Amino acid sequence: MSSQSWRLISKDGLRFYVLNPTQDIEILFTTRRFRDEGLDHNLDLKEQLAPFELGASLVTMNQTHSDRVIRVDRPGEIEADGCFTSEFRLALSLRVADCVPIFIWDKDSGVVGLAHAGWRGTLAKIALRFAEKVEKETGIPSYRLYYSLGPSIGKCCYEVSEDVLNEFRETWPEANRFFSRKKDGFYLDLRAANCFLLSSVGAVEGASLDICTHCNSKRFYSHRREHGAGRNWGIIVRR
Repeated sequence: MSSQSWRLISKDGLRFYVLNPTQDIEILFTTRRFRDEGLDHNLDLKEQLAPFELGASLVTMNQTHSDRVIRVDRPGEIEADGCFTSEFRLALSLRVADCVPIFIWDKDSGVVGLAHAGWRGTLAKIALRFAEKVEKETGIPSYRLYYSLGPSIGKCCYEVSEDVLNEFRETWPEANRFFSRKKDGFYLDLRAANCFLLSSVGAVEGASLDICTHCNSKRFYSHRREHGAGRNWGIIVRR
């Protein structure tokens, strides 16, 4: 989808990509700062969110590349790779450095959420687990959900082993459509795979920010490129 609805803003010397899919929902995605000597400056998200006054309402996920999705109603740290809420001003966050950040919302109820999808989470179909959990907990059917993908490693750069390809083939009848073969190996299109999962249950894609984190070293951290501690943060909040 087009990235025209996203905009790049500057707050207190920090740059953020911002998307407002509705009047009361805001999505933020952080960028890197080259003036910092280390790669771990951005691990304290509360400091980065100070200009938005969201630090006290932050939910952070201890991510394990699982398919665990939970509902939250208060700030704090949780053990999951996906979460959602119907609470106002509860800022849900995830950290990525190549994996796909998926931001999800329902326009009518105001439910917002996000999911972290690397190849393991994608293989486990975390996007479907998210839709199932939301419907079970709130009664909202998946066809009412909208989603947007933030920056992640693209199919241009995400080389994987043949073992990964075979794991997908064992559980996904459609697996071959998400892999391409080049001279140096197999490449996985994580973004297309997650869009397929969500569209298969009727969710609608909003404006995604289709930028490769591996290609764009001046904008984003990439684990494949740097193997460092730096992370890109994604946040969604209902104002």
